[in-house]
Amino acid sequence: PPSCPPESGDGAFSDKSAKVKSGHAAPPPPLPLRPPVLCAGCPHRAAFFAVKEAAAHPLLNGKKTVYSGDIGCYTLGNAPPLDMLDTCLCMGAGLTMAQGLHRAEPDALNFAFIGDSTFFHSGIPGLINAVYNGADIIAVILDNRITAMTGGQPHPGTGTTLMGNSSPPLAIGAIVRTLNVASVRQVNAFDFERAKEAVVEAAGESGVRVIIFEGACCAHTKRAGGYCAVNEHVCTGCGRCVKKLGCPALSVTGKKAVIDGVLCTGCGLCKTVCVPGALEGGRVC
Repeated sequence: PPSCPPESGDGAFSDKSAKVKSGHAAPPPPLPLRPPVLCAGCPHRAAFFAVKEAAAHPLLNGKKTVYSGDIGCYTLGNAPPLDMLDTCLCMGAGLTMAQGLHRAEPDALNFAFIGDSTFFHSGIPGLINAVYNGADIIAVILDNRITAMTGGQPHPGTGTTLMGNSSPPLAIGAIVRTLNVASVRQVNAFDFERAKEAVVEAAGESGVRVIIFEGACCAHTKRAGGYCAVNEHVCTGCGRCVKKLGCPALSVTGKKAVIDGVLCTGCGLCKTVCVPGALEGGRVC
């Protein structure tokens, strides 16, 4: 670093160090505009999209929906184009705020999103309170099997302690079922049709319903398959895949969709929104 220049080196480095010391260094280049987004292949994007599409299902009859959020990577679900979080206060507050909002607007459909780590940390008391006090909410637990936002620490559901020792993992589904909730559904977040169906089913029930969307964090698991690709002969350049999902691996260049093979994990979520069927490849998650 410039603060510790080597005793010998090329002249350019020495000149640069001298300029820094004299206060005449050239200004650094501007940082690129890079808003925070969910990673390509993030299971949270798949879960949010399934809920969003289910909310527009005819069976819900245009019912008002409110999405209470929480602290975690999935807080980024509030950003366009997902626009799926209406509240975010503190860890565990998604569940409790949904209960309060239900009391204020009993005719609305209240969803509460919470991650697996946050559920173990501070979500269980809120869920107990919801059941005991007869709330009418849908709790969506986003289980990506890691504490992703703060560095990948283990939690009681991972099967590994902070010291690296093995320990029997606690199953979120089993815990939830002991709390007398009205219904529990566990779904692969990337199984789009089944995920959407699970939300519609839960929306038709009452009481405290729980949907557990399962999908490993893409930042902490190795890619097990090829990435998706665009069939340029079929792609119409409509941009639907970009506009619907906001995946950083997707873009439109020259009136054709483009997939960045470095970023893409091959989750295949984009294929579910491509009307012409131009997106191919990927893997079964």
